[in-house]
Amino acid sequence: KTRSAHGVAIVLNKQATTAWKNLGSTWEAVNERIVMIRLAGKPINVTVIAIYAPINPKNQQQAGSTTDPFYEDLQKKINKVPKCDMLLIIGDFNARVGQEQHRTSSNVVGPHAVDTI
Repeated sequence: KTRSAHGVAIVLNKQATTAWKNLGSTWEAVNERIVMIRLAGKPINVTVIAIYAPINPKNQQQAGSTTDPFYEDLQKKINKVPKCDMLLIIGDFNARVGQEQHRTSSNVVGPHAVDTI
């Protein structure tokens, strides 16, 4: 195998790089699917978590092996973000949405639908 299977990064422009350096240039690669940084901001600091979510498993047996640990790690990091920070979670969520063809869920607001891949 000569190519990585997945990964995540955060690219900063000059202004964001300065804000990142003003808080000590720290970043954390939680795992190959989650990376986070904290930027100095006014009036509040900003924590950015970039993710590359696993795809939904085809069956319940596969569910615990990839998705559960990912979402557990993500939730742990969200819980540690200072309450006064603005939190941005960005990335590839491997989600699929579209126009509603028939009612799929009472939890979806607007003319959108939940779909499976």
